[in-house]
This record gives sequence, C-alpha cells and structure tokens, in this order.
Amino acid sequence: MTEAFLHYLWKNRLFHSLNLKTTDGEPLKIIFPGYHNTDAGPDFKQAIVQIGDLRWAGDVEIHIRSSDWYRHGHQHDDKYLSVALHVVYEHDCEVERKKGEPFSTLELKDRIPHDMLRQYENLVGSPLRLPCEPLLDQIDPLQFRALQSTMLVQRLLRKQKHILDIVRECDGDWKEAMFRLLAVGFGFKTNTDAFELMAKSLPYKVVAKHSDSAVQTAALVFGQAGMLQKNEQDDYYNALKGEYDYLRYKYQLIPIGERHWNLLRLRPSNFPCVRLAQFAALLHKVPDLSTECLRHPSTTYLKDIMSVSADPYWKNHYHFGKKTILPHGVALGDAALSLLIVNVIVPFLFAYQRFSGEETKLEELVSMLDNLPFEDNKKTRIFKTTPFPMQSASDSQALLELFQFYCMTKHCLDCSVGECLVRNRGRKK
Repeated sequence: MTEAFLHYLWKNRLFHSLNLKTTDGEPLKIIFPGYHNTDAGPDFKQAIVQIGDLRWAGDVEIHIRSSDWYRHGHQHDDKYLSVALHVVYEHDCEVERKKGEPFSTLELKDRIPHDMLRQYENLVGSPLRLPCEPLLDQIDPLQFRALQSTMLVQRLLRKQKHILDIVRECDGDWKEAMFRLLAVGFGFKTNTDAFELMAKSLPYKVVAKHSDSAVQTAALVFGQAGMLQKNEQDDYYNALKGEYDYLRYKYQLIPIGERHWNLLRLRPSNFPCVRLAQFAALLHKVPDLSTECLRHPSTTYLKDIMSVSADPYWKNHYHFGKKTILPHGVALGDAALSLLIVNVIVPFLFAYQRFSGEETKLEELVSMLDNLPFEDNKKTRIFKTTPFPMQSASDSQALLELFQFYCMTKHCLDCSVGECLVRNRGRKK
C-alpha cells in the first residue's frame, strides 16, 4: 500500500462508498473530494464533506496509518489546522490537531476493491523495467498512440522550461541560448558537461564576430575548451594557438580545464577534438542557426545546412599532434544530425514559438520529428517487444519520457495505460 494509491482512490472516489461512516460511527458523505495539492500542506484542498448533520469545507490529509499524522509532525504545523477529515488505510490511533482538537477519520481498509488493489500491487511490486509489459496485450492499440502523444507534448513542455531558464541566464538573448544548447547537443552525452562549460565561457557575440574565419572560430572553440595550453610540434595546432592567444588577450577569455573532457571508452567519432572541430565548422558555416531554423523549420533544409566536416587535419588525427595510420571520416553523420534536430532544434523552436505566442505550430514540429528515424538506444530498446509504436523520433521521444518519469519511478497511476490496467477499463474488446 502507498499513499499515492490512496490519493488516487480518494481523488476518483474508487472505494465502496455505501453507508460511509467515520471511525467513531458518524455518517459521512463526500460532496467534493477537493483539489489535489502537490505543494506543502494537506493532500487535498477545499474539500466539502458532511459528517453527521454538519457540512465541513476544509482540507483532507491522507495517510497509510493514522499514526503517520504524528510521525510526520502535523500536530505541530499550522498548515494542518484546516484539515476536516483524515483519510487512512488503517486506523491505528486517534489523532488531534495542533491545538489538541480531535477530528474525524475515514478508514478505507475494507472499502478498496480487491481486484484493483491486487493489480496495483502487482504493477508497483514488479521487478520488470516495464511493470505492465506482460499485460499490454490486453490494452486497446488506440491507448498506446494517445499515451505517446501526451508524453511527447509533456517532454517538449519540460524541455521548454529548461530552455527558458537558459534564455533568462543569457539576459533574453535567444541566439546566445541557441549557441549553448547546440554546444550541449554536440556533447552527445559523453561530453555534455564539458561542452556546456566551454559554451558558457565563450560569449556568442565573440564567436559571431569572428565566424567568417574558419581558423579563428576553431581557435576560439579549442582554446576555450582548454585544448591549446601545451607546446606541440604541430603546424595546425600552433596556428590555432597563435590565433587563440591573441583573441584570449583581446577579449579577456578564461578557458576551462582540459580535465573536464572524457577521453575514455569513446567511439572514434565521439572523440572530443573531432566533435569540437565539427562544432567549430558549423559555427563557421551557419553562425546564426537560431534564425535559420526559425525561417526554415524543415528537417531536409536543416540537415542540408548543418552538414559539415571538420578541418581536413582531423582526417588523420583524433588528438592534436598524434597522427593516425589510416585516414577516417570527419563529416557530421546523418545519425548525429538527426539527434541534434531532435534534441536541440525542435525543443528550441517549441520554446520560442510558445514564448512568442505561436502555439499553433505544434503540428509542424511533430511533423519534423515524424520525418526523423526512431532513436535506437538502451532505453528505447526496452520497448522493442511491446505494442507501442516505434516508427519515428516522435515515438522514441515519447517513450523516453514515459520510461524516465513513469516506468522507472513506478508512477503507474499517472500513466493512462497503467490506470486502464488498474481500473480494468480501456481493454481490448
């Protein structure tokens, strides 16, 4: 038994309510269960209940046991003086408010449908990564599509909040924000933090001012990444270092330490120097990516303008001064481009459009994701044998949100599929 389950039962009145009585025998009628409160204070606010001949307008606090009232210290908290009814699974003691006033309790122990309780306990107690996986063949296919649509919008809204926080950090400069977001995207998880630190240390206006020069753009990126602090017998390295030493003095730049970069257990294409070189190449080719994606929100167009290759030097290097035996590709691959559009461009457009009052363009953004391939990673593979649609990036983004915030945390009651299973509705006919 969990408080979350009791909240769900109370909110939806999913318990046997015939001849309700409080623990002291008073007739009880629930007129309005109240508004679910996710902040500090009682669990449900502004409830209306009738106890005996009196109608109460107040709050409802829910616990597994009555004694939890004291265990949580509510008897010392003024916020709980307005509690009109205490709802518990098991009534194991009498409780009082802060001022020593007793109040009514409703025990639900013998009023919960057994099938519902058993199904819920099976889900939250399951050792499976997807607790509901063995039962998914019972669900109507339309439920999966509806759930994924909800999850996709939820994911975009969550990312929007993060992007608006970055915009505020950048004093309202959306171009600076895009620069930072793009840098984080180029981290591709293995070096996300290092790329973010580098971008924060390098003002976008400085990059934009020198973006017409490929050498100076690369010098700024590598220099602020802390990669130009040594003495190397390498012409390309020394050319960048010479430019950077001048620009660093001119703009009073402070580089991050090279220690921030992860150099271990990486695929060659994800080596930091290669990604930094590709990032610099994109800044040189498209210095104002925010304007370009706002003017042309098309996956085809964006992939075309974002298709860049690192400086030819990197065809024979993964690190400065260490030449490889065989040459290798240094172009930004299609998979990487797709990930940048999914994780950077689409969330940026969504945040900007909502900020600008252009919310009607959501379908356009979903269409962009529909035109990109399904993301194949450890988390999305968990859904491989389920009936969930797995056709495009819009599907994979939805499943990532579902897994991270519902499946992993066993928030089955907040998931429409989990709720259908618990309540035995929405099943296949």
